[in-house]
Amino acid sequence: ISGYIKSYVYKNETNGYTIAKLETNDKETFSIVGYFPLLSEDLEYEFEGEMTTHPKYGKQFKVSSYKRLENASESGLVRYLSSDNFSGIGPVTAEKIVKLLGIDAIDKILEDESVLAPILNPIKRTRLKKELIAHQSEQQIFIKLLDLGLTSRISARLFSNYGHQTLEKLEEDPYRLMYEIDGFGFIKSRDIAEKFGIPKEDIRSLKAAIVYCLMLAANNEGNLYLFEEELTLKAQKLLDIDIDFKPALDLLVEEKKIVVEEDKYFIKQIYKDELDIAKRIKELKSYPIDKMDKDLLELLLSQIAIQKSIDYTEKQIEAILTAIQNPITIITGGPGTGKTTLIDGLLALYAAYFKIDLKSKEATNEIALMAPTGRASKRMKELLDFPARTIHSHLGYDYDQTFRSSKYQPLVQNLIIVDESSMIDIFLMKRLLNSILDGARLIIVGDEDQLPSVGPGYVLGDLIASGTLPVVRLNEIHRQAKDSHIVKLASAINNQNLSSDDLISHNDVTFYSGTQDDIHRVILNQIGGAIHKGYDLIEDIQVLIPQYKGTLGIDMMNASIQSKFNPNYQKEPMMRFADKTYYLGDKVIQLQNDKEKGVMNGDIGVITKIRKNDKAHKVLEVSFDGHLVLYEQSDLDQLNLAYVISIHKSQGSEYKIVFLPIIKSYMHMLKKELIYTAITRAKSHLLILGDLRLLQYASNQLVEKRHTMLKNRLQHDPKSHDLFDVLNDEDDDDILDEDALDNISPWDLMN
Repeated sequence: ISGYIKSYVYKNETNGYTIAKLETNDKETFSIVGYFPLLSEDLEYEFEGEMTTHPKYGKQFKVSSYKRLENASESGLVRYLSSDNFSGIGPVTAEKIVKLLGIDAIDKILEDESVLAPILNPIKRTRLKKELIAHQSEQQIFIKLLDLGLTSRISARLFSNYGHQTLEKLEEDPYRLMYEIDGFGFIKSRDIAEKFGIPKEDIRSLKAAIVYCLMLAANNEGNLYLFEEELTLKAQKLLDIDIDFKPALDLLVEEKKIVVEEDKYFIKQIYKDELDIAKRIKELKSYPIDKMDKDLLELLLSQIAIQKSIDYTEKQIEAILTAIQNPITIITGGPGTGKTTLIDGLLALYAAYFKIDLKSKEATNEIALMAPTGRASKRMKELLDFPARTIHSHLGYDYDQTFRSSKYQPLVQNLIIVDESSMIDIFLMKRLLNSILDGARLIIVGDEDQLPSVGPGYVLGDLIASGTLPVVRLNEIHRQAKDSHIVKLASAINNQNLSSDDLISHNDVTFYSGTQDDIHRVILNQIGGAIHKGYDLIEDIQVLIPQYKGTLGIDMMNASIQSKFNPNYQKEPMMRFADKTYYLGDKVIQLQNDKEKGVMNGDIGVITKIRKNDKAHKVLEVSFDGHLVLYEQSDLDQLNLAYVISIHKSQGSEYKIVFLPIIKSYMHMLKKELIYTAITRAKSHLLILGDLRLLQYASNQLVEKRHTMLKNRLQHDPKSHDLFDVLNDEDDDDILDEDALDNISPWDLMN
């Protein structure tokens, strides 16, 4: 059969298995299935194979081979000429051209464009010929790229970068795909390299394996460096060869693609970012701020306590006075220790001392509240009754990995308060610090016992451990939190002193032991009960699970909750992608940054519309807190259902009701910090289901310490800073420059 690809239903990026809708020239539609790359929707293809019947999906054409047709029909030629590739040629004009010149129209135009004289003026004739020449050449390159197994999107990106040199550039170094294309890893690059005849032992393969292992170490494990021995072992395992990698390591260092310090190997940009953080903190710390009247501060704070009817603890008073009198202060503490109350008091004291009206516009020009995620900043705003935004928003992040604010265009505020700072990796911390005015006050607030950042580094922990900055630890649980068994359980796990008394159910914490089927059933029943009591499935209820696969994995539980509680389940309109179907009202999560859509990895929204666009293709509309985003079929790999999310993705959020299954198949992932983070997401009620002995096990398993050097660099590190100055003086010709590294979303690799 022959025709045009109408849409893609499913694409397995790992093995190339594809399901697509094919429309013939007779307007008949078939489902075609098989192993082939994404094909251009503007070109006609002929597929060979056999018609089969799928027990669930009905008739399908099973593809064994395919080829592109060279405009084999007049209708196909009309469609081609009226496509977006050619300006000023619509269907009517294209039909006239084909009627005049026949099936060989393109060859005739390329030979002599004057054959178009009866239809087009000289300018349009010349333009069409030029566009045909360019497009013919582009299509030849495009088809070869598709034949290599690259998707149309990646092929278009490469052609945009390199034009007619694309194939030469790719043959020169196929591993550039790994460096330049978001989400294109080493394994796929290696497949392309093999097609160009590049062996594993080739120096390009060895160098790429080293860089990729360092990238994975940063994004999967949070490590900023690897020791030579472990890096070599990882690279050997990746390529499945026993070979000496030292020449490749030395060459990468010589080319200044990576940096070696003693026996530690870093990606150059990561090395520079960590050094930049240490250097900037030292600068901010040493910069003098306005000297303040301590007696007046204490008097004003006592008046604020009376006004707010708050009895501040000694630690809270210490934290407030320390923060207002120092350039940088760290405040850390767990749930119920009064961090929010403290920040509220600090805001009031700062405003009273400097005579600022917190309700005025002037206040937001003087004070900035920020957090790493949209949900955390939204909660901050609600609790403190003061505008708060994400760090990215404050810094002018424009979704193409660039920030408006920097040391050359800093933030204007003199008081910067950053909450949920345990989530901040080295990339974001560097940009934040470089955007702060000399002489401003920076207050870093967070819970050091939560999971470290998803991205590389251990910033909050290293800042605290360095002993070079004022740190106030809040460890007293306040009266209003003392009755919370959620707080007590979190504290017991964090302090590794969990007892049988802590595993008794209460009004806010419920424990349930049972089989996986029992747990599945109880979660669904309890969600139903909560909805009946008026809790909102989207805003108030969250299931947290540490892994995607399995009966009690994120994917299957999402499908179960969707089918039971979305009233639009199995009703039109709907959109299918891979093994998922999306309906109106579904809760979804964004899985990667998208600059065009203006959404970030981890954003959670609701599907508000499913409709057809002006090309009669289905599009899905998602509301992210009022920001409406459209997704075409090919964009749906950016989304997942979000009734159930990973514990990592829940950081920075709070929910009234949290369900936390803990079963044996999660055992390899269970760590104290993971469970502690999950428990502290619950605000009103926590339901823990599974083998409760695993709670005790998890409380004794610590997250492995990350390879970082920030603590040492803050304490004393002149040698590294000398090297840093040299690196900064050089041209940035990195294999992975700053933007490229930022494009590698740690969420994508950790999913």
